[in-house]
Amino acid sequence: MSLPQSAITPEAEPFALYTQLKVNQNAQQVLEALQKLPALVEELNETQPGAQLTLSVAFSHAFWSQLEQSMPSELKPFPELGEGDIFAPSSDVDVLVHCHSNRHDLHFYLLRKLMGQIAEDVTIVDETQGFRFMDSRDMTDFVDGTENPRGEQRAEVALVADGEFAGGSYVMVQRFEHNLPAWNRLNVSAQEKVVGRTKPDSIELEDVPAASHVGRVDIKEEGKGLKIVRHSLPYGTVSALTVCCLLHTVIQYITSTRCLKACMALQMAKPINYCASLKPSLVVTSLRLRRQCLRP
Repeated sequence: MSLPQSAITPEAEPFALYTQLKVNQNAQQVLEALQKLPALVEELNETQPGAQLTLSVAFSHAFWSQLEQSMPSELKPFPELGEGDIFAPSSDVDVLVHCHSNRHDLHFYLLRKLMGQIAEDVTIVDETQGFRFMDSRDMTDFVDGTENPRGEQRAEVALVADGEFAGGSYVMVQRFEHNLPAWNRLNVSAQEKVVGRTKPDSIELEDVPAASHVGRVDIKEEGKGLKIVRHSLPYGTVSALTVCCLLHTVIQYITSTRCLKACMALQMAKPINYCASLKPSLVVTSLRLRRQCLRP
C-alpha cells in the first residue's frame, strides 16, 4: 500500500498551520516546489529533535483536472450553500498545505521557504495558525473532538484503502468565526443544549436535542455511522479540518439546507471558508501537469 502523507493519521500536535493557495500562473513550477516539501520536513525533523513536524499537501478538483492522473471518483468541487445569515461560501482554492508539530516556528519556516519559490505565482487565500487550547477545548470552552477516531482506527477511517489512490485521503476544510459575546451570554445549560454535550467533561446528553451540534453531525450511510478524522484546532475562534476515505456523504449532508437551518450551533458561528480536496499518498512526488496545461 502506498504510504500516506505524514500529517494525515497522527493525532494533532499542539500547533498547526492551514494554508490555502490559489495558483495564478506557472502551475508546474508550483507543483515542483510543493513536491520538495517532504524532503525539507525530513531535514527539519533530523536537525530539530522532538519537533514531530508533519506535512500533507492536498489538491482541489480544479487543480487536479490539470494533472495527467485520472480524476479521483470522490473529488468534487464544494458548492456554495445556504442563504441569508446562514451561508457557507465555496472558496476558490487550488492547494491546501497542512502541517502540525510541537513548534509553531517550524511552520513559519516551512511556509516561508515555500513562498520564497512561488510567491509571484500564487495567492494565499487563507493562512490560519491553530493551537491546542487547555485540555483540547475550542473557544466555546467545550472539549473538541471527543468522538475523533483513535489509534489504528484513524488510518481505517481517513485513508483510501485500495485502488489507484490508496493511501490518499479526501479533505474537507471548514473555518468558522464564533460570536463569542452572544455565546457567553448563554448559561451553561443552554450552551449544553446547543452542543449536545456536558461542558465540564464532554459527556453526551441523555436527551440530545435534534437541532444540537451532536444531533446534526451524526452522519449515516446505509444505516452505518460515517466516521471522519478531524484535525481541528482553535485559532482565536475555531477551525476544523476533516479527512476521510469517502467524501461524498459528508458533502451531501452538510450541503443540505435542512442541515444548515436545523443546527443551532450555526446561529452562533459564521462560516468563513469551505473547500474540498484530495491528499494523495506519497506518490505526490510523481504528479505532473498535462502538456496543454504547462503554459503560464
